[in-house]
Amino acid sequence: MKVGELVDRDLTALSGDCPVSEAIEILYHHNASGLPVLDEDNRVIGFISEKDIIKAALPGYAHMLHDSSFLPDYGQFSSRLRDIADDPVSKYMKENVITFNEDDSDFYVANRVIKENIKIAPVLRDGQLVGIVSRSHLVRHLLLHPEEIEDALEDDPRK
Repeated sequence: MKVGELVDRDLTALSGDCPVSEAIEILYHHNASGLPVLDEDNRVIGFISEKDIIKAALPGYAHMLHDSSFLPDYGQFSSRLRDIADDPVSKYMKENVITFNEDDSDFYVANRVIKENIKIAPVLRDGQLVGIVSRSHLVRHLLLHPEEIEDALEDDPRK
């Protein structure tokens, strides 16, 4: 099956100059963990996730701590989040975004998602965003279309 057949066609995306605070609201209202960032020609130039925003709001040394539970809570996380609220998402987005073409096979996408630890990725047609594919889309596809798995196993030349 082609990945274009199982993508989420919700084309919610952000522009690079979208403030982080607005991005947080859009992520929340769309129940999304991340969204593509588009240029004025609707081409993907980046991807911003909840993880990227949280990472931006943590102090620089936080990634070196194996356990931060010993640190007192002085409200520094919420304070730092407020500090970046007006920054454009382009400041924190991932720029080298892994994308898929809508004609890519579900097997190719599933394999790459696992190998490269991708949770969610844009799907393109001629460089334009046509949807989003996620690990949950792939798993749901397997659950809803078990006959395709059976057919593939029957056609397996290694049998």
